[in-house]
Amino acid sequence: MILIGHPDVQSQFFYRVDTIEHIASTPSQSVVLFDYQVSLCQYCKENSITMAIHVRHIKELMLAHALGASFLVVDKALAIHAQKIADDYLFDSKILLLGHDDEEIEFAALNGVDGILFNDGIIRL
Repeated sequence: MILIGHPDVQSQFFYRVDTIEHIASTPSQSVVLFDYQVSLCQYCKENSITMAIHVRHIKELMLAHALGASFLVVDKALAIHAQKIADDYLFDSKILLLGHDDEEIEFAALNGVDGILFNDGIIRL
């Protein structure tokens, strides 16, 4: 299981961005995180920037994967469905549950979710 931002596990940070200008201000080789937005997805894909996209609906999940997202960040309500779809369609993207505490680890593990992105793993620009 991928654990990003857990205090006991060393991991990279995800940089929360809202604009292309924010993306340009992140360190090289960063993972940028943003809510699903086609223009940002296309910019990242064209510039080979690793992206994590926060999706809220199945349609966004499918489109974000098609646009090349490495990570698809979902809320708990969507996590089980998103993981099943990712498994059924053999997504390269990893499903990350947006987690707030250690209780999410058990939920993710029991439901086969690829990983958890904890709040402490996000740097907001």
